[in-house]
Amino acid sequence: MDGKLQIIIWGGSNSMAVDGPVILALAALTGSVVGACSSMAATFIGQRLHARWTRIGAELEEREKLYGKFVEEAVPMFVDAIQRSAMDPAKIMRLYAIVARIRLTSTERVLRAAEEVGKELLEAYERPPEDPAEVLARYAHGEDDIDPFREFTEACRQERAKALQHI
Repeated sequence: MDGKLQIIIWGGSNSMAVDGPVILALAALTGSVVGACSSMAATFIGQRLHARWTRIGAELEEREKLYGKFVEEAVPMFVDAIQRSAMDPAKIMRLYAIVARIRLTSTERVLRAAEEVGKELLEAYERPPEDPAEVLARYAHGEDDIDPFREFTEACRQERAKALQHI
């Protein structure tokens, strides 16, 4: 033996001696391949997570705009319902068009709460006109059933929190 590290690989009836420098070269090559694969896998996973976060963020933003539009359309109609019994069918249909869009993207709870707001609005128009100051006073004193948006906004908030947990 000449003092070099040799490994003998047994392959059946034939054996082969591999020198130390060859082993080191193979180890370096294997390390490079593993490192490159790890880097590619990390990049791929990172890009997928980033794309998912971006998509969920955009969906949340779109839902928030939709829910805000729903509330902005419904509030003046409730004020109108307090003051008079005649409703504008075009306004009601615009509100129900928003409910239809909510149906496309939202959870069941948010949808049911939006539909309930619509029902409460129709019921408000069926009641005789009230003094807006009296209604505001009841609201200020914490009358529970005076806020027609409580369940809707709670459902929206919980839907958002649940979506953020998945990010």
